Amino acid sequence: MRELLGSIIDVRDDGGRDRYFADDRHRWVLHRLWIAVGNEAVAYSAAVDVERHRDEPWNTLRRLRNHLAHRRLPDIDEDFVWRTSQLRPESLIAQVEELLGAREPF
Repeated sequence: MRELLGSIIDVRDDGGRDRYFADDRHRWVLHRLWIAVGNEAVAYSAAVDVERHRDEPWNTLRRLRNHLAHRRLPDIDEDFVWRTSQLRPESLIAQVEELLGAREPF
């Protein structure tokens, strides 16, 4: 998950907001990375038996995955995805590292 979140940071920083809204492929790469992060959160939740519909950050990541994976492209709130890509990856890395501690790779 750390690598996926790092990839979100790399893609996000490669061109900024203007490229995100102008370049469909760039935007869809970010969508796919967030879906992959959500898939990892769901898999981790199941593996360690936490409530993925309630426990954080797993629930937030699952909901974002569902938002992106189960909507038509015109129905996705692109401003929300862009803001999430700007504000969340670094804090998620810190939050997940704190939850898992140094014991478990993620």
